[in-house]
Amino acid sequence: MKVFYDSTIFSRQTVGGISRYIVELVNHLPDDIEPMLGVRASENMYLGELRQRRAHLSLRYMPDHRKLYRKINGFFDRRIMSRGGYDIIHPTDYNTLYPRYNDRPVVLTVHDLIHKRLEGWFRPGAIDDIDRCIVSADALIAISEATRRDIVDYYGIDESRITVIHHGYTPVETERCAASPVDGRYILFVGKCAGYKNFDSLLKAFAIVAERDRDLRLVCTGRPFTAGERRAISAAGVSSRVEQHLFPTSALAPLYAGAQCFVFPSKLEGFGMPILEAFAAKTPVALSDASCLPEIAGGAALYFNPDDPADIAASIRRVIDNPEERARLIDAGTKRLADFSWQTTAEKTARVYRSVLRPT
Repeated sequence: MKVFYDSTIFSRQTVGGISRYIVELVNHLPDDIEPMLGVRASENMYLGELRQRRAHLSLRYMPDHRKLYRKINGFFDRRIMSRGGYDIIHPTDYNTLYPRYNDRPVVLTVHDLIHKRLEGWFRPGAIDDIDRCIVSADALIAISEATRRDIVDYYGIDESRITVIHHGYTPVETERCAASPVDGRYILFVGKCAGYKNFDSLLKAFAIVAERDRDLRLVCTGRPFTAGERRAISAAGVSSRVEQHLFPTSALAPLYAGAQCFVFPSKLEGFGMPILEAFAAKTPVALSDASCLPEIAGGAALYFNPDDPADIAASIRRVIDNPEERARLIDAGTKRLADFSWQTTAEKTARVYRSVLRPT
């Protein structure tokens, strides 16, 4: 069976959970599935981790040419779809090309319904495009029960078309966690600082913690801060204590491992892959009691009200100041990881592929 993965997410993301998911999925597919990728030009940091023998990928890196990426990759996507030669398409993100050019079964992963739940986050035309992609797919994969419920609630789609398949995690080698790329004591925030990620509340919480803990810093990794985010950091009075770094994937494990705790204040997530990354690095986790996060972390995290900076600060302090609580969280996180693996993700996804495969 040949499965085509278009280029869309790799033209959009340098780093990010969706592109990471696609790379891990392709790397762990059963041997009877041959992946085909449309991406030909990208600066995505995860593509270098693809097992080349499986993906048949010839890639060009051209920094800061995102518009050109889209043109080049869009050309190859259209050409592959027009020629066929594959059995199923699994779009890497919402793409208006495949309803026009593809005549094979479509399996679409829905990561979240931000476009429905956050008013004004997407332009109306983009929402219409996403809606068409979702309702026209032959089968849908939801990455959490929370996302599955949203699909049913917003679209009324029959649950028989939706399969919940959690993400996995990449096991961390102990020696990779020996030394953090960042010195000193810090708490860690991973990902974008967009509105629903609740970065402003984290800044206010960190200001409370930092007032008592003079050598603690907030380390953020992801894309560079915007001007608005820098203003928010300044307004919180913590400019000298907040750092932003862009690290390669290989440096994330020791970055997690060196942190006093990992804090995830997001109000809306489809899954929350950084939770598993923190568990794997034996880093205690403090999370919002919101969205899918309790579903993923279970009893292996401290939870806080994401709208209350004082409650966020109290959770951070509880992890930092209480060695017994810290040890409990680390142990619980390690045990929780047994419920997640990329191998399982890929095997369950392969079953969805087979369920929509048309006889030849």
